[in-house]
Amino acid sequence: MRGNAVTVFILFVGILNLSIGYALAVYLGYGPATLREAWVALTGNLGQVVAPERSLVEQLAEVPTEEFLDTMLDDAMEDALEDDWDDGPDDEAYAAPDEEEVAELMALEAAQDWDLNEKYVETSLLKLNIAMMKSGARATELDTRLRAMAGKTDLETVQTCMAELLEDCETYLGEQSEAADEFAGRVGELGELSELGEEVETANLEQAAQIETTISNLKHMDFVSDLESANGRLLEEIANLRIARHKLRDSQEVAFLTIARYENRLAKIEKQLYNDPLTRLRNRIGLETTLHGWWEDGRHKSRQMSAVLLGVDAFGDLNERYGLVAGNRILYQLGQTIGELIGDADMAARFAGDEFLIMMLDVGPRAATKTAELIRQTVEKTCFVFAGKRIRTTFCGGITEISPKDTDQTFIERLEHAIRAAKKEGADQAFFHDGRDMQLIESPNLGAALTDITI
Repeated sequence: MRGNAVTVFILFVGILNLSIGYALAVYLGYGPATLREAWVALTGNLGQVVAPERSLVEQLAEVPTEEFLDTMLDDAMEDALEDDWDDGPDDEAYAAPDEEEVAELMALEAAQDWDLNEKYVETSLLKLNIAMMKSGARATELDTRLRAMAGKTDLETVQTCMAELLEDCETYLGEQSEAADEFAGRVGELGELSELGEEVETANLEQAAQIETTISNLKHMDFVSDLESANGRLLEEIANLRIARHKLRDSQEVAFLTIARYENRLAKIEKQLYNDPLTRLRNRIGLETTLHGWWEDGRHKSRQMSAVLLGVDAFGDLNERYGLVAGNRILYQLGQTIGELIGDADMAARFAGDEFLIMMLDVGPRAATKTAELIRQTVEKTCFVFAGKRIRTTFCGGITEISPKDTDQTFIERLEHAIRAAKKEGADQAFFHDGRDMQLIESPNLGAALTDITI
């Protein structure tokens, strides 16, 4: 009897997890009509790399009714708001991608319900990020559909894609405007940081202008005389929106951290906001919050530390040529490669859209440079295979040693100077910054093997 009870309990937990995943997809606006589409919405649109096996999709057909799931989701959201979120990030391996995506999205949705007077001004910034995440997922799905029919574009499909993109632009513009207005109303509370608030406002206005331009272009676009050209124009508009969205996201992340640092609340940032749902690494918020804790503990004075910043060369061109899904999957694999080549005590994070920062503990500049070069050479010799296409990319890098006099920000400034110098030198280059000068790294062949990775 006891064995049967355990089995029933395990089955119940499994069904509960799957149920929340489906309900969340509907709740967040991905609203697929079928469970198969729900799985695609949660995995494909947010950067899932490995498609689920058919048997797993078939198992989803046994999930309870949508009404039952909606009730469970409401209970789960209520529980999430009652959790104690003051703990730091766990050092255990991340959960499976689908489970983490659910957790990440639930945390962000819960953020919409935070009391602004309790959670301060950054709540408004988080609302903008939620709107961007939803819009980005919809754009990825449209990008994939348009690329799949290139060369055989039909009028009905391209008009449907145009209508969906137009609807997304108008929906996102409304959500963004509401959140931006809310933030603008609180800029005066920033005191010495009011200039930062004005910068965020400017970035919001620039993105709104791009969205309005796209809406105007879509309404005046010719979708009849040249269907292939119309397909290309839609992809171009999606790319323009992606660039604007990522620029705003990065600026808001910096603003979030600056405000939290100014008000001495870095240690109180909710741990659900620490991880990047695409790469399974720390995001910039998680990185800098962790660094703040290290510096509070004096770790930079008691242990030797080095840092590496790696940026993908011409990543925008890669997205434009192969599509957003290919770009997302490559970023995921690059994160996996970095994780495999660094030490167990080291920490890797997605620093910005196509940049990764690595903190190396008990490692001096020579060993850090060797590891960074091994990562760079490994990526250089890796071929990503996507939909029958062979894709290659490279890293530029910056490396520096952390001194006891460094703050948790000064060494990042050196890394940014070094990687800018590397990109100026050309693709697939790296510079070491010793605190005073920068030097181009010319390393020997470290034996990285030629590798094909199907994504």
